[in-house]
Parts: sequence; C-alpha cells; structure tokens
Amino acid sequence: MSIRFYFDEHMPRSVAESLIKSGIEIILAVDVEMTQKDDDTEHLLYATENDLVMVTFDRPFAGRTMERSDHLGVICLSESLRNDIGGQIRVLSAFAASHSSETTNGQVFWLKS
Repeated sequence: MSIRFYFDEHMPRSVAESLIKSGIEIILAVDVEMTQKDDDTEHLLYATENDLVMVTFDRPFAGRTMERSDHLGVICLSESLRNDIGGQIRVLSAFAASHSSETTNGQVFWLKS
C-alpha cells in the first residue's frame, strides 16, 4: 500500500500542497480539527486508525514512540529542515517513493537533508 502521511499541526501547508500535487495523500491535523491535541494519545492514535504515517519535528515525541510498535510509523524531520521547504519536500518525496505502509509499521524514521 502507498504511503499516506499525517502532518501534525507544525508541518507547513506548502509542503503538503506540493506533495499532494505529486500524488502523495496527506492529511493535515489542522484540517481535521486535531490542533492542540496530545501527540502520544491523540495524534498518533488518529494516524494509526486512519492508516497514516505521522510526520513531525517533535524529537521528544518521536523518541518516546521508538518504544512502541502500535502505529503505522513516525517520521521525525531534523531541525535543519524546519525552514527548508524544498528540503522537506525532497526527503518526504524520496521516503514515499522508497517505502510502503507495510515497511514502516511500528518504526520511527529520522530524516535529515
């Protein structure tokens, strides 16, 4: 199955829009009324229930999630990408092209430029 991403509320809409144009399905937390929610108990659960790989910059959350396997996957982008929209698009496009939801289950991926 193709990768589908769930962007937490800190991910830029411009990145989502570019990836959507290239055929990658993305759900943004802000579009499904998931702002101000807890990462561990609400965001991750939403992503898992909807077969989505969660994308975040939240390193502490990603670190905690490494001890869990009850999710479809989490991608944590490095701080060096925070202001690099093109870099975010490149690494997420490459990830989507090289992974399927079957290969991400229960894993945390640390992506940098």
